[in-house]
This record gives sequence, structure tokens and C-alpha cells, in this order.
Amino acid sequence: MRIRPVVAAASLALALAACEARGGDDVRDSRAPDAVGTVTSVEDATGVIAVGFAPDPGDEYFEGTVFEFAEQGGLEGPGGEALGGSDVSVGDRLEVWVEECAESFPVQCSDPVGRLLP
Repeated sequence: MRIRPVVAAASLALALAACEARGGDDVRDSRAPDAVGTVTSVEDATGVIAVGFAPDPGDEYFEGTVFEFAEQGGLEGPGGEALGGSDVSVGDRLEVWVEECAESFPVQCSDPVGRLLP
């Protein structure tokens, strides 16, 4: 039967699409954010921008999380412009995309990307 190879190929294509690399297409343009909330703290360290986060209702999974955004490309403004730590303030509204998170409290997510809301 030829059904198995077709199903296997479709499964592989779906799995590869789910593992989308950030290099070419920016995840911020391809799917809805994983969380939306308010910036509670900002620490601009070498190589990372640590942003404390208070999630909106419905995103409580991220309560108390401090997202560590890469200094290059981790944060952008509403128009897609690159942002640094000095561009982010407590009280700013933020959308966040994550790929995987460690099940802990607060949750710890590696390699997040974010966008400030207007």
C-alpha cells in the first residue's frame, strides 16, 4: 500500500513546520503571542535584557516569570524596530513568544522574543 509513505511524509512535514527556525521567518509575524502582559522590571545586562512580567488574565502560567531576551533581536517595538533595555520601561505592555519552557514556578523559558505594544 502507498498510504503509509504518504502519511509518513505528511507527518514529517508537519513536524518540521512545528519546529520553525527563527532565522528566516520571525515567529512574531507567523503566530499569535504565547502571552501578553505588563513589564514589572527591567535589567539590562551584558548580552540579555531581563524583563519581569505580569501576565494578563488567561496567561497566568507565566505569573512571576522574568524573560531573558537576547540583546540582539530579542525585543522589538510596535513597528518592528529593534529595542534595547533602555527602550523598555516598567508599565509597558508586552507580547511574548516562547518555544519551550521548564515546568517550574515561575516558569523558565529559553530564547523568548517579545514585542512592545503601542
